[in-house]
Amino acid sequence: MARMRMKRHIPERMERCRERWFDDPAANKGKWREVCGVSEDTPLFVEFGCGKGKFCCQTALDNPDVLYVAVERDSSVILAAIEKAHNLEIPNLFFIRCDIKDIEEFFAEDEVSRIYINFCDPWNRRNKPKRRLTYRDFLEKYKILLRKDGQIRFKTDNDDLFDFSLEEFTHCGFTLSELTRDLHNSEYDSANVRTEFEQKFADEGIPIKRVVATL
Repeated sequence: MARMRMKRHIPERMERCRERWFDDPAANKGKWREVCGVSEDTPLFVEFGCGKGKFCCQTALDNPDVLYVAVERDSSVILAAIEKAHNLEIPNLFFIRCDIKDIEEFFAEDEVSRIYINFCDPWNRRNKPKRRLTYRDFLEKYKILLRKDGQIRFKTDNDDLFDFSLEEFTHCGFTLSELTRDLHNSEYDSANVRTEFEQKFADEGIPIKRVVATL
């Protein structure tokens, strides 16, 4: 997929979508449900690397009783997602611009019900596996944030990353289910929401790998 050009007038466009984001999202740590005006028993789902927002917008629309927070590092990319959510008037979807390595600054222990990791960088270069979002050091951080029986739902096109991730999930004590190496031709596809990258890979005939990892 082509590199996205830096968008113009980012501050002004972000301000038009003020209801979708917070000046200091770290201040919401441990209080996301309260700040967003939902009950304490409302599930909180977080997507790491939301891209242009196709997945988080559709998933939030499909599940109005769930609170969604989408995370993205790139300012131009997250702007596209925020504007999409703003235009669709999705009340239960909010955004954080940050690096996943700092995620514990934004969510408290046992605060998150589910994490989505969709098509993260496979970091195939030598000596780079520790940068993968499914590396055990990252997974141990996620375990702190997740509630009991919390889940990580992981999708990728990359065979090596998928095999690596299965080993890391197991090492960190997760139980694996709904595992498939060809999601779009599986029983799980009917409930699947495709991301932008996922559609690109599907159009190229690349099978999508997917697994649910539960604490």
